[in-house]
Amino acid sequence: MLEANEATVSSSSGRARQRVRVTFARSENTRYVGHLDMVRTWERIIRRAGLPMAYSEGYNPRPRLAFAAALPVGCTSDEEVFDMILWQPCELSDVHTRLARVVPAGIRVISVKEESYATPALQTRTRATEFVATLRDDETRDSVAARMKTLLESPSLERTRRGKRYDLRPLILDLWIESTDGDCVHVAMLLKAEESGTGRPDEVVAAMGLDPVTAGIHRRRLILA
Repeated sequence: MLEANEATVSSSSGRARQRVRVTFARSENTRYVGHLDMVRTWERIIRRAGLPMAYSEGYNPRPRLAFAAALPVGCTSDEEVFDMILWQPCELSDVHTRLARVVPAGIRVISVKEESYATPALQTRTRATEFVATLRDDETRDSVAARMKTLLESPSLERTRRGKRYDLRPLILDLWIESTDGDCVHVAMLLKAEESGTGRPDEVVAAMGLDPVTAGIHRRRLILA
């Protein structure tokens, strides 16, 4: 057991609570699993692991889980992050082992760390996300560079999401060709991910005049404040 510290607080019932941050990766097997389904999947994983997960109060108690940023459907990822609250402190190595033992194919536990309760919520700390899109539309490096130049020089990029119009351009913080591999061009992008606006990699690919369905999109990292 861990001793109570700044990452551990006591509940009204006298039980110590611990905030644990889990980082995991998602591969091809889970690329079409939506965010809400992924949250439910982790609820089941934690129960199967036998961890003392804390629940919210009220008429409809929910597991105390908080994710940093939703991964767009169709993407894989090297870095997904969520915080969970345990009503009883546990050894982090034991938490890691238990989770890794029961996660389904397509999910890999990377790290388990203790987080201070004084740290702001993950959602409020997320600032940007970095993606790599593998373009396979018979595009050359030069043609992709020309499409990127046109996009970046555009003063605005009006798009529609869920029936609402928005400007994609200020959400693109950086965009560059990272490498080429055979017939594929790998384009990296740094996108804003805040409450005021979140850039989607598939929308960036579409704004370049390419089909995002044929592009392999991978989230490389999350950038937190």
